[in-house]
Amino acid sequence: MDSEKCGIDPIKIQTIRNCLEKQFIGVTFSQKIRPTFIFHHGVEKQSWHVVFNEQFLIDHGSIEELAHFVESKVILKILKNPGKRIQISKFGDITVEEKNPS
Repeated sequence: MDSEKCGIDPIKIQTIRNCLEKQFIGVTFSQKIRPTFIFHHGVEKQSWHVVFNEQFLIDHGSIEELAHFVESKVILKILKNPGKRIQISKFGDITVEEKNPS
């Protein structure tokens, strides 16, 4: 795959995964449609989807800033919304919606 087209630094994906693994278990990543992390909480067996806008990940320069964003904003939103899909827009806005039942 051409690195120009891929665009997302694998270190950014690993950084997000590391942040999520501090709080959750079974963290997986898929980029079939959009960069998506799926994971669950061990006790409740409830799963979440966190979907990032690809351009957000490409444009977000600093690994430290990305880790801080995930730890201070995304994880807080996840914990307040059990079993939902959390979406991060191109501009870093966070929205919550129901997951598709499929």
